[in-house]
Amino acid sequence: MELKSQIEEVLRHYSGLSYNEINNSIEGELFISDDDSYDVSILLEPYPRNFPQVFETGERIPPKVSRHIYSDTKSCCLSTQAKAQILLKTQISSLYLFVKEMVVPYFQNNSYFEINRRYKTDEYSHDKRGVIEGYRDILQTNNDYLIARLMAGRIEGIKLRLHDLCYCGSGLSMKKCNNYTHYKCYKYFRKIDTNVLKNDITVFMELMKK
Repeated sequence: MELKSQIEEVLRHYSGLSYNEINNSIEGELFISDDDSYDVSILLEPYPRNFPQVFETGERIPPKVSRHIYSDTKSCCLSTQAKAQILLKTQISSLYLFVKEMVVPYFQNNSYFEINRRYKTDEYSHDKRGVIEGYRDILQTNNDYLIARLMAGRIEGIKLRLHDLCYCGSGLSMKKCNNYTHYKCYKYFRKIDTNVLKNDITVFMELMKK
């Protein structure tokens, strides 16, 4: 579906939003329930290579890292870049799904926090450790050294195959390790762009030195 059609689909489902052609953004009041809404601006520029940048413009959410707002851009932290790319290539196939599956739950989680002083759904750490936690989640292993080695190999163009030893260090082949789960995880991992891996591996190297 071309971008214009995707924008129109979003506007049909969320009547409080409109398209700003000058800024190439979707802006306005986003209702997350019948009686709760947020003022938002969704900059479309990175899409579809990455998630659009989402901003809460009503000053309802404090611009703090602890509240899942990036300290540099002041945009909403919806996911790690790596996971965002996987989702775009597997589940989030349109702007409407992005708003429905990523943006609305993000703000629903914030509304829950306002009442309960904690988030309803699990979140990654607010600092660089969140990047590492994202890869642990993607690859279903907590061995950061082996994850970093796998990332380096991928950057160099190395591709693991079904009968190769599993990246987790079990000594089993990808086919036999963890009931085939790690091979499926690896297939998702391969959907992450090399430039993202290059950026994220520096985070691994930095934290592993500490």
